[in-house]
Amino acid sequence: MIIAKIALGLLGLGIVVFFHELGHFLAARLVGIKVDAFSIGWGNPILKKKIGDVEYRIGMFPVGGYCKMKGETDYNEAWENMRNGVKPEKGSYLAASPAARILVSFAGPFFNLVLAVIILSFIWGFGFNINTYDNRIRLVSEANAEEIYPADIAGLKTGDRIIRIGKKDIKYFYEIQENIGINAKETFPVTIDRDGEILDLSITPLLEKETGRGIIGIRNYNEELISFRTPEYSIPAAIVKGTQEGYKTLVLSVKSLGLLFKGIDLTKAVSGPARITYMMGDFAAQGFEQNPGTGLHIFFNFIAIISIALGIMNMLPLPILDGGMIILFLVEGIRRKPISPKVISVFQTCGMVIIFGLMVFALFGDIMFFTRQ
Repeated sequence: MIIAKIALGLLGLGIVVFFHELGHFLAARLVGIKVDAFSIGWGNPILKKKIGDVEYRIGMFPVGGYCKMKGETDYNEAWENMRNGVKPEKGSYLAASPAARILVSFAGPFFNLVLAVIILSFIWGFGFNINTYDNRIRLVSEANAEEIYPADIAGLKTGDRIIRIGKKDIKYFYEIQENIGINAKETFPVTIDRDGEILDLSITPLLEKETGRGIIGIRNYNEELISFRTPEYSIPAAIVKGTQEGYKTLVLSVKSLGLLFKGIDLTKAVSGPARITYMMGDFAAQGFEQNPGTGLHIFFNFIAIISIALGIMNMLPLPILDGGMIILFLVEGIRRKPISPKVISVFQTCGMVIIFGLMVFALFGDIMFFTRQ
């Protein structure tokens, strides 16, 4: 079972990274940058075939892939040639305009968003089952009178039904969890039904440091699950719904980045590749234990979430990430002359140090996660 979970996780992560690199590949071809190699998977190629100017490879390690563009890292040689009046070779990465290179850098994260929208459109087009509880709540403080939660401060009582959060009408408990979870430390209005009396309150969720989500100290009142299926959307409606859900996930992911500076426990709330792979496979495996449809829904929904998160992370203005390279090319475009290889080298070295540090931190967090299992 563990092997199956890891295999599922690797497959999901591989799809996300592959689609990211596919964006770079197609954009490079569009703007006339030659691609030397495009690989599915990392490591030494176990299979390769040259078609036209591109060598297509299947790497030894079936995770992600890469797009190797002509002259992509030949900064020193290109700079020396340009100083001597020799322009970069036609079709090479540095021969392209800064605008073209910005497009290539942006295409990777953009394709991650496209992948998420495609997946979410299919999910909502076919429909899926949701298991949840109704919107009636019970106070957590009933079991522990020493603890006071935002729900107690706001005036909520056991048996209340939460019928609106902000401007969103609420029918089910999972909707309560979703809306509270993304609004830690933010005050918003809540409308409740208390035995037929409608009351308007306001509440400010606490930040749960271990997960980064907002909590108010409530749980479901009824123990009986409600199981319902979402409607099947037409193709145009599914695309609209998939785009809306993709945008919601994008906003949530950006807000989650902000939580990194609000005191969360980074070793528990931030996941590295190992933990993401395991969690993706674990959730999918649990779904497949129920039925194939649930397993596929959970698996692909997780891929959509991770794809959006990867796209956002790559747009951060850090050296060697796509966002950092975009800034570099913007500066080059404004200056109207190439940036010296020394500056680029320092820029990328700093980036490698930062990324390596983040990877070490994420690895430490993953080790802590697995030791707690």
